[in-house]
Amino acid sequence: MKQLKMLVTAFSILGLAGCTSAQMVSSPNSGSAYAPVNEGSRSGIVKYLNDGADFVRKQRREDAYKQMHDACNGSYKIDAEGSSAEGGSVVNSGTASFWTQSNYWYIQFSCVR
Repeated sequence: MKQLKMLVTAFSILGLAGCTSAQMVSSPNSGSAYAPVNEGSRSGIVKYLNDGADFVRKQRREDAYKQMHDACNGSYKIDAEGSSAEGGSVVNSGTASFWTQSNYWYIQFSCVR
């Protein structure tokens, strides 16, 4: 029973890590004065951790929407999206160890002008 409590605690902590934030992987606009003239036509990519409770994943997606909106100064469109397994961690619980994999959701988007 003690091992089960430790395991549940460990998974809870892992589930809360990075709870509500998405990460801009590639912005369609660098803001550089030296950027190429076609920079605005490039797409951007944002990702978020797609593990954990449903309401947490919805918050992360909402944050991704906000980041895409901010990167485009308004309107944008989603060109493609999909999941990718990325990294993970080992959770030690007494005499056993467990591997937990991190699953991220990637969204490729373009600004609409």
